[in-house]
Amino acid sequence: MVLILSDNDVAAYLDRHLTQQSLLDQFIPHLHHSLQVYGANPDAIVPPRTVQESNNPESDTTHLYMPCISPDEVGIKIISGGPGNNQKGLGFAGCVLVLDEITGEARALLNGATLTAFRTALASMIGATKVVPTTENVTEIAVFGVGRQAEWHIKLALLLYPSITTVRVFNRSQANADKLVASLTPQVRSVKWTTGTFADAKATKLSARLVFGCCPSTEPVIVASALPLPVFISLIGSYKPHMIELDVSVVHQVKNAKVPIIVDSKDHCLHEAGELIQGDVTSDDLVELAQLDDTVVAKLRQQPVVVQKLVGLAIMDVSVAKLIVDHSDGAGAQVDF
Repeated sequence: MVLILSDNDVAAYLDRHLTQQSLLDQFIPHLHHSLQVYGANPDAIVPPRTVQESNNPESDTTHLYMPCISPDEVGIKIISGGPGNNQKGLGFAGCVLVLDEITGEARALLNGATLTAFRTALASMIGATKVVPTTENVTEIAVFGVGRQAEWHIKLALLLYPSITTVRVFNRSQANADKLVASLTPQVRSVKWTTGTFADAKATKLSARLVFGCCPSTEPVIVASALPLPVFISLIGSYKPHMIELDVSVVHQVKNAKVPIIVDSKDHCLHEAGELIQGDVTSDDLVELAQLDDTVVAKLRQQPVVVQKLVGLAIMDVSVAKLIVDHSDGAGAQVDF
């Protein structure tokens, strides 16, 4: 039997199971452990992905196949997208196939939409909760972008930091920022919401202890002059060398102060993350999530500015997918296979 979990199934599962305690005791440690296993043997656990444009003359879709072969989790993430999909309002279509790690038999197929957004925010929270403990009096966060990634960063931050009273959302279009707030308001606990454009953010002195960049931008939307101190900045929006969310001067500041920049993978980030590439960052300037031991964390907690940059790894999707499958509680549909 193979378990099929739709996007609604995944979202409903998370709504039922996510609390501050479950995040701190189960979800975050599970993903962190998977990344530590990956860090010990990255090339074998996440082999090179296959990127192939469609061979159908009527399609401009690009297909990406991203395998994961960990001792604990085996599977593949598949995503497809392109201009045609965007025009149809489809964006990227994706799924995650989970295999039995011993036999290779198919165990489950999950829709990747909510899963990907959640696992990205969850990975952000590994670094965030290490550097900024959930017991700290964090009263304000700022989020740049309005997609599913931004939505899940807000949801998880509000669960993890009960002291948050203000959420600021910035976007190219204020109307879309307002739409995100309107959709989130009935889903989360009561807080003060403010919205604005990226131009507004650049002219504002933020008070946010946590700043989340979730915008696929080609120019900085988070500028040095707007940042408070201390601040933890987590960036997930840029994924190509020409893309950038954070003012490069902030990257230079952190690099020159010899403060490690947190990443999910040194190799992947140095090839894909515009902030790091344009900031002339080297491997020696980085520390992986898997390497966040007590010594590193103690140093980071003393810094006025800490930057985290994540580009995403297939093991994140497969790890979180397997966790959901292992505790699915009868969700989804079992199909004879």
